[in-house]
Amino acid sequence: MERTLPEQLLQRISSLVKPRGEATPLRTPPIFFIILSCLILIFISSLAAAEPPGGKQAAKADILILNSYHHGYTWSDNELAGIMEIFSKAGLAEDVHVEALDSKHFPDNRHFDRVRDLLAAKYAEHKPTLVMTMDNPAFTFAIRYRRELFAGIPIVFVGLNDFEPAMLKGEKGITGVVERQDIVGTVRAALAIQPQTKEVVAVHDYTSSGLASRKEAEDQLANFPGNVKFRYLPEMTIEEVGAELAKLGKSSIVLPFSFSRDKGGRVFNHALLAEVLGKASPVPVYGTKVERLGHGIIGGSLMEGKSHGAMGAGIAMRIILGDPPDTIPVLTEPPSNLIFDNNILKRFNISRDKLPEGSRVINVPPGLYEQHGTVINISAAIILFLVLSLTLVVAANRRRKLAEAALLDSERARARELESANREMESFCYAVSHDLQAPLRHINAFSCIIEEEYGDRLGQEGRHYFSRIKAASSRMAQLIRDLLMLSQISREELKRAEFDLGVLAEEILNESGLDQTAGNPELVIQKGMMVYADRQLTRVVLDNLIGNSLKYSSRSGKSVILIGMKTEGTQVVYFVSDNGVGFDMRYADKLFTPFHRLHEESEFQGNGIGLATVQRVIHRHGGDIWAESEPGKGATFFFTLSH
Repeated sequence: MERTLPEQLLQRISSLVKPRGEATPLRTPPIFFIILSCLILIFISSLAAAEPPGGKQAAKADILILNSYHHGYTWSDNELAGIMEIFSKAGLAEDVHVEALDSKHFPDNRHFDRVRDLLAAKYAEHKPTLVMTMDNPAFTFAIRYRRELFAGIPIVFVGLNDFEPAMLKGEKGITGVVERQDIVGTVRAALAIQPQTKEVVAVHDYTSSGLASRKEAEDQLANFPGNVKFRYLPEMTIEEVGAELAKLGKSSIVLPFSFSRDKGGRVFNHALLAEVLGKASPVPVYGTKVERLGHGIIGGSLMEGKSHGAMGAGIAMRIILGDPPDTIPVLTEPPSNLIFDNNILKRFNISRDKLPEGSRVINVPPGLYEQHGTVINISAAIILFLVLSLTLVVAANRRRKLAEAALLDSERARARELESANREMESFCYAVSHDLQAPLRHINAFSCIIEEEYGDRLGQEGRHYFSRIKAASSRMAQLIRDLLMLSQISREELKRAEFDLGVLAEEILNESGLDQTAGNPELVIQKGMMVYADRQLTRVVLDNLIGNSLKYSSRSGKSVILIGMKTEGTQVVYFVSDNGVGFDMRYADKLFTPFHRLHEESEFQGNGIGLATVQRVIHRHGGDIWAESEPGKGATFFFTLSH
């Protein structure tokens, strides 16, 4: 049969109904069902709340609901909840009237005539526009007294057991939802879980609903394949049922149908019956209704009262909106779902892996994530952050190493080029010194000969020119010697040794022939300046620095030269200070440039090589050199000698 839109809607409504406890789908991610349920709920809500196709609006209606049982009976309470949920969304909740027939306490239904009289009086002036019946007794009542109470009024039934078209007795305007328990589905699931099963013990009461459930079971199981025996217990008290179940062996299972009243007249709801049977039975108790789940049954292919009520209300809405009842087919195959209780599975040591595909399980202990989801999420975020940070650090470190390698390689380009340039410079300096010294000597010698032998012929002006030639050749020779020294400093291997820098300074001063008692400069040398360096090259440093101090302080009234040391942090700094003419610090970066001078030749003689030589010696020792000065206030040269 092709499904109509309302039937599809009813199927979706039934899928929203969940058993007691949080159901966990088996072998399917929980998030899937959460998302699916939300989407279905949104879909149903939109259908229920939106304006019906064609612009139909739900008119005001008086709806009478006949409840077969009483308030507190789980199945019918759930049916009513499903009905009212749909009517509430349609804005019809205030138009609903509920009458309870209390057939569990009065199973022979002898009170129906009195109920008829009551309803005739109550609804004489305001007839309902639609009647809904819940379960078999209410349906029987509505059919029996329809002409007296509900003539021509549509009837929608829900929870009707063992439905046959003949039950309508030729009446028109009746449709609804059949309560068809999936007994075969439950038995098949039980055999899949417990393949050793040989006997299914059926428990039902002997009320009209209980007998209808038994007939339904017999019809469904008439052609059931296999060697399983189905045994139906006779009418018993609940104690007798418990005693009978206690005798069962491991090859048996228990399957209750409708059992709400025992032989002694005591009434049981679904939860209480499940608890009693679950405690009494040494073997698993299966079921067909979700109302018993979570109270002692292991589970099965379960239907739920709320979904039945919602489906029936959906059919009622179609009629209220104008669809003729006789055009709406009876829904004979309401859905059931495979749902099981993890607590009972554990009691009988049954693995969830044995459950049929697509089963859901309630009472599953929350996993690690469910228990500590927040902590796990925060920890995961922190770990992710740390991993990303570590990745960035590793990547940055790798880039740094690559850059360092490239820089090191570049510095080795440069080092080789510098070494080659130095060799070329050394070769050039050697060639210059070798090739120029001889001509300079010749110039100087011939100038002396000419001056001695032909001096009287040259006159005073001629002799002056020759004296300038000799002076220039002498300066040129000194420049060549200085250049040779500069080139040799770069070639010679360092010969480090420990010595006193002050003693070395005194040796240099003594060799210069200065006499402090005869008006010569005042020299102050600090004691105990021990260094570990090349003594000969360090002598070159002091010789140049002391020589410069003497030269540039020679025009002071009283020259004062100080040689000492100080400590800056962990670094020892040596210095040579004077009270000479000083210089402008704007030009300090040019002090150590070869051939660059801050004073004119006419003021102070020199070739600009000395400080360049000093800097090269200091750098070869791994140290540094710098100066501080102010014009007219002397100068101080600082240097370090790294070990």
